[in-house]
Amino acid sequence: MGLFTKTEQEDKTQLDAFQQISEICALVATALNEHDLLEKSLQQIMRLVGATRGSIFLLNPNGKDLTLQTAIGLKKDEQNQMIKKMGEGIIGHVAKRKLPIVVDDIETDDRFHDFKARKSYQTPSFICAPLIIKDQLIGVINITDKESGLRFTKNEMQLLDFLSSQIALNYRRIELYQKFKNIVRETQTLKDRLGQSDQEAQNLKKQIHIHERLATIGKLAGGIAHEFNNPLDGVIRYTNLCLEHIKDDEVVRGYLLEIKHGLNRMATIVRNLLACSRNELPRGEQSVSFQQALERSLASMHMDIEYKNIRVEKKIDDEIPPVKDLGLERILTNIIRNAAEAIEGNNGKITIEAKCQNDILHIKIHDTGVGIAADETEKIFEPFYTTKATNKGSGLGLTIVSEVIKGYNGKIAVESEPGKQTTFFIDLPLR
Repeated sequence: MGLFTKTEQEDKTQLDAFQQISEICALVATALNEHDLLEKSLQQIMRLVGATRGSIFLLNPNGKDLTLQTAIGLKKDEQNQMIKKMGEGIIGHVAKRKLPIVVDDIETDDRFHDFKARKSYQTPSFICAPLIIKDQLIGVINITDKESGLRFTKNEMQLLDFLSSQIALNYRRIELYQKFKNIVRETQTLKDRLGQSDQEAQNLKKQIHIHERLATIGKLAGGIAHEFNNPLDGVIRYTNLCLEHIKDDEVVRGYLLEIKHGLNRMATIVRNLLACSRNELPRGEQSVSFQQALERSLASMHMDIEYKNIRVEKKIDDEIPPVKDLGLERILTNIIRNAAEAIEGNNGKITIEAKCQNDILHIKIHDTGVGIAADETEKIFEPFYTTKATNKGSGLGLTIVSEVIKGYNGKIAVESEPGKQTTFFIDLPLR
């Protein structure tokens, strides 16, 4: 009889995997230059999945080609000036679509019928993922040749995709840090630009801090999503089935609705963590009606608004044209949710105004809630910063709002009077 049962062995394997993932996240978060970040990340990821061959390509400034930056398991003659075209082969395919893939057998995969793997490859299976931040491609990481000779799995592809998002975040952090050091050096020699450079340095310092916090979110998000999503889906599904069968017992039905509300909130927090750490926002390939986006946002908050007897007043211009879907509904939902939570007691009011002027959509959301202190208004868009009680929010809602608005090249401002009211002003260019 073995030392561990099958379940205990599986738990131990999973625990070891989480430990290795945590170590990789910690490693990339402490890298001080691009070379160390890419080389050490590749080494650790290959060790995690048991691969003997891997490479990382970075996108060239021309936006059309990717150049090999670091590789393990490739012969020297294979590495020399290796350049991949956008859309060609596995690397180019992933770069163009900005989506991870797993290839079971390159010889039989219809996506690559014109592609012939190098004879030096030991197995025909690959996993490949893009390095992306805010939908901007940085590069591609490719892993192949399992030491065991087995094929790669979808789970390993998803794991690579998660770790690639951490590499991308920290690659941008290092870029910002290098720029920050250059500005500091510049301030030492160019005295006449001291004031301006100091301000730029402070802004960059703040950006570095935010990216470090986003990288921290990534560490949490991977474990939380893996551990919570499947159990949550199951519990929500069975709760809905119970609600369908409970028709007459209003007391039990009320309890189930409260359970469902709490579960949905947990699922939202997990989604927000992942969205914030990986910048998973819509790409704007379609347009959305402002009125429809607003109605969906209000519908998602219907129970909270009705429970508190909050009046919602809408002053929406009928002439608002369709808006690119870069996350308009997320903006409205997060701000309306904050407004509803800020209203204490009953009979509060939320006023939503929207109009289009000079190709700019002007949105104004006003609530009669508790307000925000003057020294906190500049911090509310930072990750994990919240003025709510611990059980009321994760501090990510307004961070996501800010990121979506940046995608529109828009602006957001807030005015608040503690104890009385808060108003958010949003300007979204429509072109």
